Amino acid sequence: MERRIFNTSLLAGAGSFLIPQVVAAAPKTIRIIVPFTAGSGSDEGARFYAEKLGEILNRSIVVENKPGASGLIAVKTVLAEPADGNTVLLASNSVVAVNPAVNPNLGYDPFKEIVPVHGMGISSVAMISGKGSDINEIKDIQEKYRKIKAPLAVGNYSDGYRLISEWLSQALGVEVSPVNYKGGSPMVTDIIGNRLEMGLNDIGGILQMYRGGKLNVLATTGNKRDKELPKVPTMMELGYKDFETYVWTSLYMKKGTDAGWIKEFAAAVAKFQASDAGKAYEASRPGEFLSISMDEMGEFQRKEFNRFKSILEKSRKV
Repeated sequence: MERRIFNTSLLAGAGSFLIPQVVAAAPKTIRIIVPFTAGSGSDEGARFYAEKLGEILNRSIVVENKPGASGLIAVKTVLAEPADGNTVLLASNSVVAVNPAVNPNLGYDPFKEIVPVHGMGISSVAMISGKGSDINEIKDIQEKYRKIKAPLAVGNYSDGYRLISEWLSQALGVEVSPVNYKGGSPMVTDIIGNRLEMGLNDIGGILQMYRGGKLNVLATTGNKRDKELPKVPTMMELGYKDFETYVWTSLYMKKGTDAGWIKEFAAAVAKFQASDAGKAYEASRPGEFLSISMDEMGEFQRKEFNRFKSILEKSRKV
């Protein structure tokens, strides 16, 4: 477990000759629980947010990494604490939209046991191939694999990416064989070495290799081109009008937390995102802020869950 304190509570003013008989208890430290390892993109984002939110709320905020079990350990950590708003879950789309679609016996209900506070970031998915590959565009997949009638090996490192590969199979009319990895780095290494025909990754995880000419980005999955990949078309541009999906993160608290505190915390996130520091942070990364909160965030989460559930149901019928 890694734990860092970003902002300490303000100390009392100058001393006084009178010693107060009652001293108010200092507010509890706020913990942001991250279901990923230290050093990951989500962890880095959590630490930056923690620093800025600590300044806005005038509270001590720490980040704790609780990776494993597809996010279950992190969620259970939050659910084991009181609903006092001092334990916050950083959840990705995998934790609160994909996992419940894939596994009905998940061990937690992301729609009943936790409540959305505010979105953090959202980015489309990159479809990648190696520079030595004969797949340089999406149309190359159809031309090659419809001819040879063999499955296309598509690398992934989460259930969400695996479902997107199933969706790709349905859209292109080619058979796909998902290749599961424990993380994005080994998959990208195999792509660069041309040991894997195609892979799915977040843009932040492949951007430097793309800029260095080590791999191709065939398409992205948003409703518009990513600012970091202006020359790469979206699947929607290529004629797959419903092929829209994202990777995203959001903050959650345990159900039963005071609604006033949730609103205050959400307002602090919105204030940071609208600040000069927030705008600079957003400009330096792929994608953009997910600037929705509370009920609107919950509606978005439900929409994403239904999207992945539909993909899964269609794949089972094939």
